[in-house]
Amino acid sequence: MRSCRSQFVYAVLFAIGFFASVSSSFAAAPKQLYNKSIVFSWGESGTYKRVSDGKNTNPIGQFQATLYVSGAGRPFLRVTSTSGRYGGTREAGPETSSGGIQFSGNTLTIIRQNLGIARRYLTTFDPSFASCSTTVTIGKIGPNATLTGFDGAEYQIISMEPGAASCSIRDGNALAN
Repeated sequence: MRSCRSQFVYAVLFAIGFFASVSSSFAAAPKQLYNKSIVFSWGESGTYKRVSDGKNTNPIGQFQATLYVSGAGRPFLRVTSTSGRYGGTREAGPETSSGGIQFSGNTLTIIRQNLGIARRYLTTFDPSFASCSTTVTIGKIGPNATLTGFDGAEYQIISMEPGAASCSIRDGNALAN
């Protein structure tokens, strides 16, 4: 029960942060990140109940998010996820992603909402912006949050856990490849 309560608290905090970030203006990316790509990778596990038959599943997903900061400082984001034979990709340009991407000094916060799930990537860069470290936090939005699985079925989210996250910085536009 404690785990569900803490996940609910995280979800409420994510929702507040998400809506606050959407309404705020985009903070410019540090010049050291212009024409660079930041690549985040992590895994997630959880328990989900298929709404149609009540069967619990425990998929393990792998995620990769790539943020490219253009020469004009505009953010472009691609998130790819896979679980078993299923997978998907979502992309967002500056017009739709800038509210959920915030730079502050050497810290980057990305908040993304996907149906019943919110994710926060919190990244810290070294002083020269040559390396980074990141953590991913996830939570469900509301006590009866649902999502559509890669298989097209609707699932109620019971629990979710992120795995260890990694971060790297590359020159150029990794989204062009």
